[in-house]
Parts: sequence; C-alpha cells; structure tokens
Amino acid sequence: MIELFKSSIKSHGFIGDTKLPVLVYLTFITALFDKPVSLLVKGAASSGKSYALACAKRYVPEIAYKQFEGMSEKALVYMGGTQDLKHRTLIVQEAAGMASGDGRVFLRQLLTEGSIHYATVQQTKDGFVGTELPPVEGPCGLIMTTTASSIHHEDETRMLSFHMEESPEHFREILMRQASGYEGTTLTEEELKPFHDLYFFLREQKPEVEIPFLGEIAEALPPSHPRILRDFPKIVSLVKAVALLHVSERERGEDGQVIAQVKDYEIVRDLLNDVLSQGLSISVPSGVREVVECVEALTQGERDGSNFPFSNAVSQKEIARYLGLDPSVVSRHVFKAVQDEYLHDDNPGQGKKARLRLGEEKLPSGSVLPTLLT
Repeated sequence: MIELFKSSIKSHGFIGDTKLPVLVYLTFITALFDKPVSLLVKGAASSGKSYALACAKRYVPEIAYKQFEGMSEKALVYMGGTQDLKHRTLIVQEAAGMASGDGRVFLRQLLTEGSIHYATVQQTKDGFVGTELPPVEGPCGLIMTTTASSIHHEDETRMLSFHMEESPEHFREILMRQASGYEGTTLTEEELKPFHDLYFFLREQKPEVEIPFLGEIAEALPPSHPRILRDFPKIVSLVKAVALLHVSERERGEDGQVIAQVKDYEIVRDLLNDVLSQGLSISVPSGVREVVECVEALTQGERDGSNFPFSNAVSQKEIARYLGLDPSVVSRHVFKAVQDEYLHDDNPGQGKKARLRLGEEKLPSGSVLPTLLT
C-alpha cells in the first residue's frame, strides 16, 4: 500500500522525494492508536509544506483530521463541547499562530496526557462563578507547519521535526515541471476508495500489532539522550501503521494480532533516521550542514575562482551568493547553526551585518536507527 501511495501521488503531480507525504499519511493512521504520532514540518514560505500535506490528506477520509489555518491561544480548551478530536489528527497550518501565551501549554497537555481539563471564571447575575469547561478528549495526533528553524523545546520534543528540501536542484525540477504544463492526471474517487476503505476498516476493527523484533530496536538505540524515551513510542506507532497498511499480506498470531515484519521497520527507518538523528543532535539538516561547510570553505578551505576572497568571517549575503540560495533560506539555516554553536557570529544583533566563522561544535554525522538482520 505504501508503494501504491507513492506511485499515486507522483502520477498526480507530486515532485521530488516522497518521504514527507508518506510520513503525513502514516501520521493519520497512527491517530487510530492510543499513542499517535505528531509531526512538525519546517521550511521556508513556498517550500511545499502545504502542498505535501494536501497531497497526503486526500488519501484519508475527512473524518481522519480537523484542520485550522490558525488558532488563538485558548481556542483549544473551548473545543470540548464542539469538536471531536478523539483518534483524529489536528492540523494547524502555522505554528506562529500559537507561538506565545498558554496555547502551546494546552497543546502539550493534549499530546502528552490525551485530554485537557480546564476551569474558568464566568460572570453571572450572582457574581463570578468557577466553571469547568467540557473536557477535550484525545488521544489526538498533531501536524503543524512552521517557517521557523526551531520552536519551543518542550513543544518540539513531543513531535517529529521534518525539514523541507530547499535545494536549487529541487526548485529547478519544480520549475521545469511547471514550464512543461504537466500537472499530473486527475485523482478519482475510484482510485481513492481502497485507501479510504482501509482506513475505515482499521478504525472499526482496531487490530492489534505485534512487533517481534522490538527489543532488538530498543537495545540498539542510544540511551544517552532523554529525548529517545519520547521518540521510541513514535517508532513503535509508525511500524504498527505500516504493518496495518499491509494487513492482508501479514501473518496473524494466535490471538489474531498482526505480526509486523522487518521490512515494515525498514520503511520507517528510511523515513525517520535523519529526522530522529537530527532531533538527538547526532546529525544535522542538510541546509545547516551546507552553510557551515560554506563558511569553512570561505574562511579556511581551498576554492576555485577569485570571486570569494578568504576572510576571517563572512556575511549571510556572501553565503547566499556562494551557494546560489535565497538569503531568507540561508538566514534560517544560519540561525540554527549559530544556535547549536556550529557557527559563531562576531557581530550579533538584529539589523546588524553578521560576521560568521566556525563555532566550537563540530558537525556530527551519526545515525540513530539500527539496521536489522532479516
């Protein structure tokens, strides 16, 4: 079913790596579990975040999610009496809409505890009266997009952070497709029916999944970072989701549980290895690596040509020119690189021209998820 999904979205106009739409699709499926996955999609404006999300949304029925383009800080606590979020995925299109105040606190409560109980004060003819609002019931998954390179630590550790591809080659591929006038074939209800039918089957039947090699995965994960304790259940939920999407091809246990196969895990490993490695600071996003290596080249390395003279520190504009990237894209990656001390800015401050050099930290290049023997 995963291969069918990838083939379908490509035939209907999706361009580039299919990891994000596949991960979004699996996130919708995990909302049927007691421990749903939540996903944070990071990327510059117009980088394709909303398009990838829209592509995947079509392959689940509308009952699978509830979408908001924005949300006020306390709107979530008032949804108990009006919105059913249980075993659904909440989609918030821009994290900045809940960037301050109590909004994120309530969101964290929903994701961690599976419900929100909130009391407020209402003014009546007899004075102020304490009132408990209808509870917001989960469990509930979350998909959120943002143009920021990072959000509050307590929020980000509850989600998987996916970085959009922002390379000139990827944008060129999209431009050439647009120039050709090809937008893909029309997606029909008949083509969507098997995906929707499978979703309703899983929602109704709720088959259990057994992962016989789960101990092997746990044994191989690095125990040095507490975040792994939050990431491990996400790995489990996604492996279960992949197994259930291939339920007709999987063996059953004595009690009827679906037996996951190593190839289910390998699909998840391909999707998550970079995501989890970056979250644990075992590796960095490609954009961050690119700007750090650029600073190294401009200040220390060997280069061809004379348009970029060596200097002790370089500006963001020089990095953008050297890499052929938009300054706004470079700015996001530089911010993250400075934040994580891979770069150091000798002239910090808003409105000032950055003077960037290599920081104290060296770029990591590790991997968190093990390869299992079949």
